[in-house]
Amino acid sequence: MVRYSDELIEEIKSSNDIVDIISQYVILKRRGRNFLGLCPFHKEKTPSFSVSPDKQIFHCFGCGVGGDVITFINRIENLGYRESIEMLAEKAGIALPTIDNDGDNKRQILKEKVYSINQIVAELYHENLYKPQAKIAQEYVKKRRLDNNTLKKFMIGYANGGTEVYTTLRAKGFNDEEIVASNLVKKTSSGYVDVFRNRLMFPIQDIKNRYIAFGGRVLDNSLPKYINSPEGIVYSKGRNLYALNIAKNSDETNLVIVEGYMDAVSLHQRGISNAVASLRNSTYRNARKIT
Repeated sequence: MVRYSDELIEEIKSSNDIVDIISQYVILKRRGRNFLGLCPFHKEKTPSFSVSPDKQIFHCFGCGVGGDVITFINRIENLGYRESIEMLAEKAGIALPTIDNDGDNKRQILKEKVYSINQIVAELYHENLYKPQAKIAQEYVKKRRLDNNTLKKFMIGYANGGTEVYTTLRAKGFNDEEIVASNLVKKTSSGYVDVFRNRLMFPIQDIKNRYIAFGGRVLDNSLPKYINSPEGIVYSKGRNLYALNIAKNSDETNLVIVEGYMDAVSLHQRGISNAVASLRNSTYRNARKIT
């Protein structure tokens, strides 16, 4: 039996909005940030069944049952955990790996590796920002009046370039295929070299806080001003917004969409906690996440 990876399960959950799914079984009405309805798991006359679109969970204050979208399908359809995952995958049009579908299974494993690589590199870049060789980057963030809390909140960093990323990842046990799949390193006629060099780095996280891509700003007058990760195995521009993982926790019910990374970062530092940035000429398709 093929094991469904944690990353695949998260993809299935994120592709099945809990309000949409539960609305197929329960009449829900909005109450503030949440939705309320009559609990389908016990008899009641006053709604005590709450669904949180922000947290993607449900909870009944009457009988105590609660959980995520998989838990709901598991209980409402009287299915096993695996069967619930398969039902939700079918609803979302996600192909599940099978014994005869080893290629898909390998792809899921590679995606998990790339998520790990991106996190390691984001931390590396952020640590670099505080080292002597990053003086030009330190001067830039000082000029933009970014404080240390903001730098840490957004994991802003500095890319030295050369083979620093490649050497670091090889030392941590990643192979060349995995490293190249991250789009942080490219193979040249003379060997493997880092894509980002001497740039202020903005790691991009998805709504699940996974590191999926990077944007790099030049710190002199050379061009291009920005280099951005291309779409890849874990990154789709049209399905993400920069800083959405932070803005989703805002008390505001809408978003302020700006053009660039620095615009969003600066607004957050000034208390505008619902600011996000588009990802270079992309259209954000998953609208349910921002309503």
